[in-house]
Amino acid sequence: MMAVSTPYEANELRLLGYQGLILMFQSVFGFASGAEREDILTNLITQKITLTMVSPIEISLISLIAQRLGVDAEVHIKIDTGMGRSGILADDALDLIQRVEKTAGVKLTGIYTHFADAGAADKTFTFFQLQTFKKILKNCNTSGLILHAANSAATIDIPNTYLNMVRPGLSIYGYQPSDTMQRHLPLQPALRLIGRLTQTKQIKAGNSCGYGLTHKFSQDARIGIVPIGYGDGYFRCLSNRAVVGIGGKYAPIRGAISMDQIIVELTEIPEVEAGDTVEIISPDPTAPNSVENLARLSNTIPYEITCRLGRRITRELVDSFD
Repeated sequence: MMAVSTPYEANELRLLGYQGLILMFQSVFGFASGAEREDILTNLITQKITLTMVSPIEISLISLIAQRLGVDAEVHIKIDTGMGRSGILADDALDLIQRVEKTAGVKLTGIYTHFADAGAADKTFTFFQLQTFKKILKNCNTSGLILHAANSAATIDIPNTYLNMVRPGLSIYGYQPSDTMQRHLPLQPALRLIGRLTQTKQIKAGNSCGYGLTHKFSQDARIGIVPIGYGDGYFRCLSNRAVVGIGGKYAPIRGAISMDQIIVELTEIPEVEAGDTVEIISPDPTAPNSVENLARLSNTIPYEITCRLGRRITRELVDSFD
């Protein structure tokens, strides 16, 4: 089964030829209203996308459209067991499950929850969520249903959360969900981001660079320009902090990161020229320009670093980074 967040991602998967099961995490009520919402639901049900249901207000519309199409709309009910995000509250979950089971045109095929803190060393809250979820499941007929709760951290760290499906996310791309987990798998990052120097030039001592002139050169320096910036998802907060790899060495970013360009200092790497390859993000977790380290410098998580990389960046499928 594949998982998506939006109707547009679900449609994209179908257009790419994927005919397997697709679960859409977010309720369709978050994307449109009125006739447009009905159109989106009609398309999703026609494309056999499994819908997530989080409240009773969704039942009648999904039932109406499914019966109009002459099919059953498959749904998973999401239960909020303590994360405080999307999902029916635990106290109301059993009632929603029973209502769905009695509704024509709506077929319940799964029930799930999501853990708020599975990557922490202390699993107390995760076990509380799991216990809350299992208590609800004991009070309803789960025969034939897909039951799932485990994200990447729980999949790696807490085997008794597996139920009969797991939802690895970040770990699929080869990144550890947390530094505080009890176990770590030997994951291999699936991303290497490279660019090329568009220009090199000399800068005199005393000159500054970038918007706001935030870096001043104390001595004569050699700089290079790399065509990536915050417009591509390379965080502006990495200005004057991050490095890139060039010629087997590391070149520090100088000045503010622009929308489309970064400035790097090449004073210690005199042999590189315009056209040479720049490793912007390394697949080596220990490298200073790894996803993990960029996340630390940005005070965020690795997922945000990878998710922000924009559509202007060309994707190329490779068997290895050698």
